[in-house]
Amino acid sequence: MEKVELVEPPESAAVGERVTFAGFSGEPEASLNAKSKTWEKLSADLHSNGDTLVVNRSIWAAGG
Repeated sequence: MEKVELVEPPESAAVGERVTFAGFSGEPEASLNAKSKTWEKLSADLHSNGDTLVVNRSIWAAGG
């Protein structure tokens, strides 16, 4: 079983602010194929590091 940890956003983050990752535009695709299982692909590499910062692969999330 995987360990699930809650993470807290930085104090400077605004409610509803979009979370982005360095090197990615953060703009949504014009059209998503519902059958492409986007969340399953993304969540496989989404985790927190030892400092409870959100990372996708080895890229930290930016926000705040």
